[in-house]
Amino acid sequence: MKHPVGSGFVGEIEGLGLVDLVQFACLAGDDRKLSVLSEDNRGVLYFSDNEIIHAEFGELTGEEAFYRIMSWPSGTFSMLFASTNVRTIDSSWNFLLLEAARRIDEQYKSKMPSEEESLLPKVLVVDDSRFFTKAFIKLFEEQINAQVVGTATNGREALKFLEMQVPDLVTLDMTMPVMSGDVALKHIMIRSPAPVVLVSNFNDQHYSRMMDFMRYGCVDLVAKPTSPESWDLIGKRLQYLLLNVKEFCVDNVSRAKKLKPVDPATKEQPEKKAEKLLLILGGLGGMLELQKIIPALQYEHDMSVLVLQNMYPGIEQYLTAYLDNFTKYTATTSLQTNKLLGGQCLVGNCHGRREVIISDDGIPVLTGPESDDGMQLIDTDSLLCSAAEIFGTALTVLFLSGVKQNMKEGMEAVVTHGGKIILQDPDSCLLPRSLEELRALGMEECSLKPEEIAPYISNGISSGTA
Repeated sequence: MKHPVGSGFVGEIEGLGLVDLVQFACLAGDDRKLSVLSEDNRGVLYFSDNEIIHAEFGELTGEEAFYRIMSWPSGTFSMLFASTNVRTIDSSWNFLLLEAARRIDEQYKSKMPSEEESLLPKVLVVDDSRFFTKAFIKLFEEQINAQVVGTATNGREALKFLEMQVPDLVTLDMTMPVMSGDVALKHIMIRSPAPVVLVSNFNDQHYSRMMDFMRYGCVDLVAKPTSPESWDLIGKRLQYLLLNVKEFCVDNVSRAKKLKPVDPATKEQPEKKAEKLLLILGGLGGMLELQKIIPALQYEHDMSVLVLQNMYPGIEQYLTAYLDNFTKYTATTSLQTNKLLGGQCLVGNCHGRREVIISDDGIPVLTGPESDDGMQLIDTDSLLCSAAEIFGTALTVLFLSGVKQNMKEGMEAVVTHGGKIILQDPDSCLLPRSLEELRALGMEECSLKPEEIAPYISNGISSGTA
């Protein structure tokens, strides 16, 4: 019996799938019209005598239109009593539903990443520039062999993405609309901790803000490319990060406190040769820890602090300028001087072959060029052996997160000459495995959390045991 148009109830039902609606319409046996709306797509199905007789979707009609409509995951519908004289479908409704299910399953499988793709590092690119976003996608997928799983034009979009998926690495622009990079980074480290690398223009105007990103928990900092050569350089650096990213322990990382500036007028000008040396070697994750250690060190007029940190080429001058604001030591780069003077903090990149020798005027100096590509890591054995021979019991060596070189010979030289070795506690490291391997050698005096290191060293200096 056919129901008159307009009779029955009108209402809303949530949670029904299209299959349920189609089955209901077919089993009812009436002439009905099912209109479906999903986002901007609209489709229509017609039923008569327990069968589907016609489907419309855009310019498509018949079975292909039916399969397209059935592939929609959600939407709204209305089902009315209506008839049509057009018939474009002759297959049974059971066959149509089975075929629709098969096609949906194939479509889902085609979108699933292959086994090879699923093993690739996953990256989220956050930048408001379409040009840089496209260029980074090309760089990651063609040169680095990584998978860009998402993009965002501001911090808010990045946070929404990270609520659903945490990638292996996030590249973050500094200045963006809606939510800037530093605000986004603070939220990321609290809500969805992930390895974040800052992509920034290096300049003297905002170097302090750049370094604040490291203080908030960035794992690395790279320059925004401006030439084919710089694209090649950033590609090598990002590839280096992704080779290590699976070992990152982001939950180990704690933000550095806001630092208190030192009055430049209170600083002494370094002039005399250093009688003691604090040698600090840092890898990935070490730059953050330097901001906790250097400003907290007790000033000693006869001690030189030598920092060799694995970082992107060009950062050393900005890291040096930043640290100089917060320490009584006069911070300078190894590009400006190679002398190891008392009351001076000399900062350089952890690349190339470096040694400590005594110059003709009797002053200890750091020799050896840095590598041009910023990738060849330092020959640590040579550095440690030469420093141990010159400074002996007045040498303290501190290893920070991510130091990866084989340095057993150099460490033995330090201990043999009466120097001491301190390790950052692996449980506080972004990249702990290398520190765990060094600790297994059993040559360190102690392993300390970053906040404990400066007081411990300063205590040893004051008591004359350094």
